[in-house]
Amino acid sequence: MNDLKPGECRITKKAMELWKLPKGSKVLDIGCGTGETMEFLEKEYGFECSGIDLSTARIQEGKARNPKLDLQYGDGEFLDAFTSYSFDGVLMECTLSLMNLPDEALHEAYCVLKKGGRLFLSDLYIKNPDTGFMKALRIEAERKSNIPHKEGECGTDCEEEHKHRALNFRSDGRFLIVPLIEQLAEIGFRGIAWQDCSGELENYVAQKLMNEGTLENCLCDAALHPKDHFKTGYFMLTAEKPF
Repeated sequence: MNDLKPGECRITKKAMELWKLPKGSKVLDIGCGTGETMEFLEKEYGFECSGIDLSTARIQEGKARNPKLDLQYGDGEFLDAFTSYSFDGVLMECTLSLMNLPDEALHEAYCVLKKGGRLFLSDLYIKNPDTGFMKALRIEAERKSNIPHKEGECGTDCEEEHKHRALNFRSDGRFLIVPLIEQLAEIGFRGIAWQDCSGELENYVAQKLMNEGTLENCLCDAALHPKDHFKTGYFMLTAEKPF
């Protein structure tokens, strides 16, 4: 889905140490791009990986490089192609923040996970949200969710509204950790643990500037230079679907 992956596979390794899934586990990579992470997981851990992405060009690129990869066109918000209790693990690296309906994507991930299955997220987050900002975000999310749609009103306008739907755990493409954890717990996830990995984001930005001299067209650019005064960090999070 995107090229932003601070830490290369170092953060993925940390997550796998927490997952502790056995060889042969079935794993779904949402926003898999050309499948590099899938290749890494198959080679290093012996997982059986499937990946979905919204870019047909990237899927074709991945299949051209490695025809054995199970790459499919798909949207993380609608995992209808997979049955419930299909996977031992689901990962979304730098993907959830780009989705129109991240809450739906988290619900879908929960549904396709087996009991005892693991979730892994890595993405951007707001490091220093004040209580006033968090309260305002929550109130706006509640207000928007309580506005009823009139008959015949849901069409293109409704789709556009969904794209900009107010959520209490995301703002300007970045997550708020406490509300995100609460959202995951409400869905049913347990054993939720997160770590700050902001050093990897700083290294990623420094390397990109050194190599290209600009952050132009970088998906993290808007989040790293937001209109508000909050600092942007990078995190990883793991959670489990209870037995």
